[in-house]
Amino acid sequence: MQTKGWKHIMGNGRYSSGFYFAVLVVLAALSYMIYGPVAAHPGWDYYFHLTRFDALVTALTEGTFPLYIDHSAALGYGYLSRVFYSDMLMVPFALIGMVTGAPVAFEIMVFTMTILCGIIMYGAVKTIYKNPYIAFVSGLLYTFSVYRLFDVYSRAAFGEVLAFTFLPLVFWGLYHIIKGDCRKWYIIAFGFTLTIFSHVISSVLTFFTVIILLAVYYKPLAKEPKRILFLVVAALTTIAITSSYTLPLAEQLASNDFRYQYNDWSLPSRTKLSPEYMLWALLCGFAYPKDIIIVGIGILSTAVVFLRIFVREKSEALRSVDTGLIVGVIFLVAVSSIFPWGRFPFTLFSFIQYPSRLFLFVTLFFSVAGAYYLSKIFLKEKQQLITAIILIACLIATFFCHNDYCRAVYTGHIKETNEKPLPGNFFYLNGAEYVPARVPSAYYISERRDSIKPLKGETEIYSPQRDKGALAFEAKVQQPDSLELPLFYYKGYMAFANRKPVAISQSKNGLVQIPVEESGEVDVYYSGTPIQELSLLFNFVCLIILCIYIYRQKRRGC
Repeated sequence: MQTKGWKHIMGNGRYSSGFYFAVLVVLAALSYMIYGPVAAHPGWDYYFHLTRFDALVTALTEGTFPLYIDHSAALGYGYLSRVFYSDMLMVPFALIGMVTGAPVAFEIMVFTMTILCGIIMYGAVKTIYKNPYIAFVSGLLYTFSVYRLFDVYSRAAFGEVLAFTFLPLVFWGLYHIIKGDCRKWYIIAFGFTLTIFSHVISSVLTFFTVIILLAVYYKPLAKEPKRILFLVVAALTTIAITSSYTLPLAEQLASNDFRYQYNDWSLPSRTKLSPEYMLWALLCGFAYPKDIIIVGIGILSTAVVFLRIFVREKSEALRSVDTGLIVGVIFLVAVSSIFPWGRFPFTLFSFIQYPSRLFLFVTLFFSVAGAYYLSKIFLKEKQQLITAIILIACLIATFFCHNDYCRAVYTGHIKETNEKPLPGNFFYLNGAEYVPARVPSAYYISERRDSIKPLKGETEIYSPQRDKGALAFEAKVQQPDSLELPLFYYKGYMAFANRKPVAISQSKNGLVQIPVEESGEVDVYYSGTPIQELSLLFNFVCLIILCIYIYRQKRRGC
């Protein structure tokens, strides 16, 4: 390839974006060929996410979407994961799943998110730094980073994978709030909205990262107070267009206690990462230690930031890159065992469970910083061509090496404990964080099975049947009694005895309990709540208003 052609595809010409997209697609396809489908060596959370995705496909097929529960989960006891883990971004792929089946559509979703991740990262960096080469390098470093690959294949942390995709959009919008065109405040609103719909923990960490950056760049905001106003508008808009998720979530949290509030998955117990571990976290990618599961950013992201010592210029752009690098280094320290997670105020962040989640932000900041430093060291077109080829070759080598590692992790640590729906993984619910806290254990429901228990022992049950989540049976009542049903208690269930509504409460075992006073037919099913229904309508109206506003702004040339 001649350097003149390289200038066309890596400069500010019209071909640069097309060339990047082509490389992105080829690398994504190649990584898929090397790793194989996600289902080939499913990670820890794979079946949990596949199960909730399959529940969405089922709800669309049965016509119960958007007010539904995963009625087949946990031996038919039902799991309301959709309220705690938003399903909004999965809906387009679930429609595909109605034709292809959930597993195939899930693979399509993962591949699509890889492409979208690269596109959004490229667009964000190109907008902020006005340099396609920086966008090219950072986009590939970020999208095919070791941490993201580990998220996809070993952890199968699909919520965080989605957050990976939309996180750059938040900082794209933040740029416009601080320095760019603040009339484009809706970009950060969309960024936060999509991150919230992806993964709540990541969105909270994103919020605090943005607060840090706003504190650093307070001067532009102080000089132009209207920027603060647009930031407030963006925040209010985000609250409005995520209401279909946040309000039902708040409703369930206010109505009950859940297992996640009492498990031992919180900090600081998960922060004991030794210096040896942290070293491997920075240097992994091509080589890994034996018998240690390493989560980290990898040697490529680590190596490029050391190029900072060769950069001599002084500019506002360099200061912004250095700021991101410093934040990334601080987050690296926070991942290590020396960080005081056990002390106030850091104890307030115990909900993040794993400090290694901060590798998401380290990867982003290091990718941008490394790409910027490369652009300032290798200025000639031929040099940039060579560095791009080397980067692509290193990424391909990473695919092979990391694939071997992921398969070894699957064989040695994941396969025996996660591949079958057993009580040990709460029937594909993993920690079952959103099961009512009163439920004794998965072994309890395994022993209890699909039984309806009279609490006074005098009511006889006949012909129990389940049909698409609805439980129906005949009850012969000797005297007023209460029945404990094989359903986890969530707000939104409805019960009818002889077509008359009856009150629903939670039993001492965290199950649905209903009173019966006369013999007859009893029907119970999950119908959702008024808050779920109204918040969805409100969400839709707010989104339509925002789209109209953006359209009118575009017509005005804003």
